[in-house]
Amino acid sequence: MSVPTKALTALIATCGIAGLLGSTPSAYAASFKGHAPRVPDFRHVFVIVMENHSYHDLMDENDVPYLHHLATHYGLATSYYGVTNPSVGDRVALLSGETAGTELPHSKTTGLSQKNLVDQLSVHHLSWGAFYQHSRLSSSQNPVYRYKEGHSTFLRFQDIASNPNRTSHLHPLRDLSTALSSNTVPNFVWISPNSIGNMEGGYRSPGQFTFQGAGPGGSTTADSQLEQGGNTFLKTWIPKIMNSRAWHQGHNAIFIAFDETSYDASMPQDGYWLSHKGVAGSPIIAAGTNLSGNSHFLFPGGMDGGGHTLAMVLTNHAHHVVSSTPYNEYSILKTIEAGWHLGYLHHTAAHDVHPMSQFFGPPTKPYSLPSMRVGSLTGYNARLKTTPTLSPVSTPKFHSSSSEAGVLTSTNPYFVRGIAHQVGSTLIIHESRPGVLSGSVSVNLAPSSGRNISFSSSSRPVATTKISDPSAQGVQFTSSSVTSSTVKFPVVTPSQLASTAIITGLTLNIGSGAPIGPVTATVSSHGQILGTVNLGTVGKPRPTTVPEMMAPVALRHHMAFPFIPPIAPKGQHQIVLRIEGQYPTSQANDPNQYRTFASTTNVPVIADSRALLTPQAGKQYWIEAKSHQNRTWSMPATFSVSR
Repeated sequence: MSVPTKALTALIATCGIAGLLGSTPSAYAASFKGHAPRVPDFRHVFVIVMENHSYHDLMDENDVPYLHHLATHYGLATSYYGVTNPSVGDRVALLSGETAGTELPHSKTTGLSQKNLVDQLSVHHLSWGAFYQHSRLSSSQNPVYRYKEGHSTFLRFQDIASNPNRTSHLHPLRDLSTALSSNTVPNFVWISPNSIGNMEGGYRSPGQFTFQGAGPGGSTTADSQLEQGGNTFLKTWIPKIMNSRAWHQGHNAIFIAFDETSYDASMPQDGYWLSHKGVAGSPIIAAGTNLSGNSHFLFPGGMDGGGHTLAMVLTNHAHHVVSSTPYNEYSILKTIEAGWHLGYLHHTAAHDVHPMSQFFGPPTKPYSLPSMRVGSLTGYNARLKTTPTLSPVSTPKFHSSSSEAGVLTSTNPYFVRGIAHQVGSTLIIHESRPGVLSGSVSVNLAPSSGRNISFSSSSRPVATTKISDPSAQGVQFTSSSVTSSTVKFPVVTPSQLASTAIITGLTLNIGSGAPIGPVTATVSSHGQILGTVNLGTVGKPRPTTVPEMMAPVALRHHMAFPFIPPIAPKGQHQIVLRIEGQYPTSQANDPNQYRTFASTTNVPVIADSRALLTPQAGKQYWIEAKSHQNRTWSMPATFSVSR
């Protein structure tokens, strides 16, 4: 089975790092000693800033085919990071070379005195314009534009907001069509999609991650709609630019950048972002800073970057270039400054901020998918051999609910005796009314399990929330605590609307003396038992004509995906495994976020980054296996990963 291009680009081998940019254009050229491409003298530069999606959320999903087309035909930055979170700091950084402290809570975000790109363009007599799409709540026929203080990044700078001549450079997006058709395009063009076109979405109540990372599947219907909206925006406007006369005059470039990574309910201390990793120039935040707006969740201290996301550089001298050089918003600004010889603002003058010059050089060679380096979990097969086989009658999923909540699990994985860190089923709790989940939610192993079955103390299970109305307040949890018999999720905010809680990342240690049969647990909230569930079954299934999946095993930075080989002629046991970050639905073989690889061992162990197992809260993964001969998919074994 072939690997799709989008998965291939997500795993591209490391390229050479670009040279360092000096404080002047001449120093920049000298630093490369003729070995790296030069940023050309631009005639036009277009910048489109998108929102809140990680690199893997974009490159490994099927909702953005036009974005994938651009990534495989033009310049793709595989190591692009947001400068910080949230968006204000990233956009201020792109225009001024610093965040101006806007990433901090209760910071000043308007009336900024920093020197900015508009100041540089004005000194060098270069024209500019910012073009805004109408609000998502309006229409093309009756547009409402949001280029006002608090919405336009340009108006956050005092010397722009207080100058009527400069504010006249802010336009409705429809005016860009006129400028393109009449060849009156400014030198610098800022394009601002609305909250659908930029993939941000309209709501994010505290603790509610309706658009990214919410509920079973991770990629929700609403998030798919956002991704499709952003894909449509790019598919509409990029051809308009490229078909204009302006695009074919001189050297031109379009920078498309996602300002920060996705939302993630498992990272409340980081302000609910999937990652706070960054590169050169990202701010350093003191430990104990409240970035989430909730005093229960305090930042641990260190770099507050915007996480791994995506940028593309499209040039009118088209060629495909892939670069793994670390870039961020400062890199975009530095590239613009280099092309127009503007000098360098603040952090862009630093040598560790790389210009995006590689995208203006010759095409890079095509990349092939690196091998998976499949290994095996030592001792697993010996333990599997001594684990009894279950009866032909499969153990049913066991659950009981109360009048207060419906409690169930997603699957019934098979556990092996004597193996630690086996991934149990995802637990789903449906409130019958608002506020049922209060105080704390506890998952307690049944006493019959004894000391032979326990929760893994190294695991960090996550409780996230799914609600029908994303603007309402659902139940909000703080970080979990784990003992051998109990996992507890403190509730810091009860729901205002009946919510569904999804508990992922439950991993268990199964001792050598564990009894064969279901591993049961009671679920309670505020001392009230809500129901009893089966987290999995100790025992192995009988071999059949298709592979039978066992419970995955979560190792440090690796995952094992053991299975019972199918009954097949000797020498025909090679299996193709498929790992997918999408909850099984009625749509067969949904290709959102998946990887496939061949295995000649029945206990393959792979690096979780190679399997694209992003740790986004609430996201479930499922694995299927088939033989090369009959190409029959097995029943999926769902699991979840939280780190």
